[in-house]
Amino acid sequence: QHTDKKKKKKMRMFKKRLHQSIKRSTKLIVNKQQLKGYAEYYDDEEHRKMRSFVRAYRQYGHRMANLDPLGITKPESKVFELNPAIHGLNENESKKFKVGDVVNVDKKREATFDELVDYMKKIYTNNVAAQFYHLETLKEIEYIAKLMETKKVSLEDEEAKRMMKLMLRSEAFDHYLAKKFPLVKRYGLEGSEAFIPCMDVIFEELAKSGYEHTIISMPHRGRLNLLTDILKFPAEAIFHKMGGNSEIPEEFYGTGDVLSHLGISTVLGYKNKDMKVSLLNNPSHLEAGNPVALGKTRSKQAENIKATAVVVHGDSAICAQGVVAETFALCKLPHFTTQGTIHVIVNNQLGFTTTPKHYRSTKYSSDIAKTYGAPTFTVNAESIDDVIRVTRIAVEYKRKFNSDVVIELVGYRRYGHNELDEPAFTQPKMYENIRSRKTYPSAYAADLIARGLVTQEDIKTIYDEKWKELEDCFMKSASYTPEKHRFFHGDWKNILFSNNANIAHAPRTGIELDILERNAKESVTLPENFTPHERLAKYHIGTRLKKVEQGLANTNTKAIDWATAEAMAFGSLLDEGVNVRLSGQDAARGTFSQRHLKYIDQVNEARHFIFHNKKGRFELVSSPLSEVGVLGFEYGYSINNPNNFVIWEAQFGDFANCAQVILDTYISNAEDKWCLSSGITLLLPHGMDGAGPEHSSARLERFLQACNGLTNPPSHYQKTVNMFVINPTTPANFFHALRRQMKNNFRKPLIVMSPKILLRHREALSSFDEFLPGTRFQSVLPDCVSPKSSQTRIILCSGKIYYDLVAMRETRSMNDNVAIIRLEELSPFPFADLEKEVTRYLKAGASITSLLWVQEEHENQGAYSYVLPRVSPILRLLNIRQLSYVGRLPLSSSAVGVSKVHKVESERLLNTAFSNLS
Repeated sequence: QHTDKKKKKKMRMFKKRLHQSIKRSTKLIVNKQQLKGYAEYYDDEEHRKMRSFVRAYRQYGHRMANLDPLGITKPESKVFELNPAIHGLNENESKKFKVGDVVNVDKKREATFDELVDYMKKIYTNNVAAQFYHLETLKEIEYIAKLMETKKVSLEDEEAKRMMKLMLRSEAFDHYLAKKFPLVKRYGLEGSEAFIPCMDVIFEELAKSGYEHTIISMPHRGRLNLLTDILKFPAEAIFHKMGGNSEIPEEFYGTGDVLSHLGISTVLGYKNKDMKVSLLNNPSHLEAGNPVALGKTRSKQAENIKATAVVVHGDSAICAQGVVAETFALCKLPHFTTQGTIHVIVNNQLGFTTTPKHYRSTKYSSDIAKTYGAPTFTVNAESIDDVIRVTRIAVEYKRKFNSDVVIELVGYRRYGHNELDEPAFTQPKMYENIRSRKTYPSAYAADLIARGLVTQEDIKTIYDEKWKELEDCFMKSASYTPEKHRFFHGDWKNILFSNNANIAHAPRTGIELDILERNAKESVTLPENFTPHERLAKYHIGTRLKKVEQGLANTNTKAIDWATAEAMAFGSLLDEGVNVRLSGQDAARGTFSQRHLKYIDQVNEARHFIFHNKKGRFELVSSPLSEVGVLGFEYGYSINNPNNFVIWEAQFGDFANCAQVILDTYISNAEDKWCLSSGITLLLPHGMDGAGPEHSSARLERFLQACNGLTNPPSHYQKTVNMFVINPTTPANFFHALRRQMKNNFRKPLIVMSPKILLRHREALSSFDEFLPGTRFQSVLPDCVSPKSSQTRIILCSGKIYYDLVAMRETRSMNDNVAIIRLEELSPFPFADLEKEVTRYLKAGASITSLLWVQEEHENQGAYSYVLPRVSPILRLLNIRQLSYVGRLPLSSSAVGVSKVHKVESERLLNTAFSNLS
């Protein structure tokens, strides 16, 4: 009895607080003028109770929804918040409520309590779990509530037949593949066939809304179904691939990829509305394609194309993969938003063999989206009427509010992770259930037969027509040849596939002096009455103008520093109509306060962007603290148009570690796998300067290991490589490397070991002569001392260690004994240029007895292991047995964290480089 009294007291207090809260919120959200004759009920106590009850169903009804077609996960039988008593209502109420201004109960202005409850259950606790009360604005909440309560729950007859046909054709496709290719992993859609009608309706609604291009990222499950059933991918091409053949035309020499990673661009038509749809190639890292799709979408939108992205997820991957959160985090940022993405989750209720209670900590797979203000609609995939209803609601919401939205289809997979797996090893009861069930397309067809909409003969005709269609394609596959027009078309039609390009030939990238001068000065020119920071005014603006004038007075004077060279490269490309997008966590200022392409007025905080009025479009992007999400986005931006020069700058070089999946599955090999070129450029600050393990090395060795250059190509000519990797030492060479990216008639990723100390090093300067017409990037830079017959040692090096070596040589007065040659480019390896440079010493009469590779990185890092097999021709030329290594000892970390140890290491390697001269 004591316990009952306490419960009753708690209930009274709860109801009192709830009613007070409702009264306050009601007064805030209801405009009396909009009640249309119901204003007299606004202050009515019963009316407020009814509103509270309706709101509870909208907010908590999802907990009672029947979402699992297998019946394994049961809905909650009772939800406390839906108890009428806590809203002050009696279940046995007989009077009618004025509901017209609150909820659309079958278009009635008045409804009994039972009618109200039945209607709210039908909408919110049936086969759909709609969550939208977490949205930031009342306008969004009310808009979705209105759509949920007014959209028809059942499909029209003709539409029902159309959805049945789509699912039956998808099922027939899976059955055909199972018969013809029983040992091939096809990742079929069986158990989630509603995905195909869902996607078809998304495309239809987007096309009707005027969208011109939709970019899709999706994992492997159902990809072949989508390709053939909707996106017009030739089935004979799939059979050709399944037969062990390449999907790449012979002239492109591509390595190809597995079936489940194929992509396509096509045009779909819906009621005289055409829309281009691109399904991007995807790696097996399931969610890695998400930011790539968004980046390409953003690039389309920058060209004034009405584009959007549809991102398909797996139920376990969306919960666990960090790239998902990083991509969602971009959704409302100024330089990353795509005005809303439609997310579709194909929920198999298994992650490989892991069950939901072990792979997620939330109720729904879609719950992560709520963090970023997206409504979610979780729906039973074996209720096609509800699937189509929420799909239309989702697209309409995205169109109205330009915001992300999520559709989660709860189904299952009829087989294991792939068709060759035995899922009953780990889920025996689940698969006993699945194997005893009729397929949903068959069950839905039977339902339409029972309703008199179709006949059994109609069903057989659909199935037979699809089967015959596939048989015809199978016969064609024997003589199928991959279609060249699917590759390097549209904006890319004038870009060469790099296997057909002369990658070793650097184009001339120098420009006229007046253009250099104009851009150098424009980079530090501010509007009138603009007040920059006093230190910038003196040391950045003032110093740059002074140095530029010195360089102009004598174009052979070394006066141009790194940041000025970069600004001249960007400005000149923009003058030529190239679009430049520079993105990074401190891109505008520069990690080392060297760039300053955006100025802040110190009085009123007005902003001034440099190069904002050029022919090309300049985007200066200060990104969030994300690597994999942002780099994936920038890569996607780069593949849209070859005229986009996209640069991603890491705060420190080894921060690229966090984006390794993008580097390994897109940047380093997408061209070989998918014939997909990109000129994306990575600026990775690199250098052993005592900053410790995480701020020293950009892990040069990892990029070189990912390069596919030969160790000893015929005639020293490297036809092609997958990436440019450079470690430049002069501002001019950096300038030419940047311009070369857009002047080549092909596109390759450029990886730059960008400097830290060299940004302000008094020797790391260039003259205007090095930027003028006729100049180009130099893969090998000669010594500052001319070849001498007395020299007996050649030091090969790359990067800033060169300046330390020159200083040590000067200190030891060994200019006549030791030559130093810089390798500015490591991939492609400069075989011919290096041999040409070494030959100069032989022609000068030098007798070279030792060849050293000197690096500041540890022996198991840096370029040493990459260079070692590639200098064999030089060793033969000099008649020297081996390349001697000088550098730090092997280390598990990238650098020591003790400054005294770092200094000792540096002194030791420099002394060793000039010791034991013969």
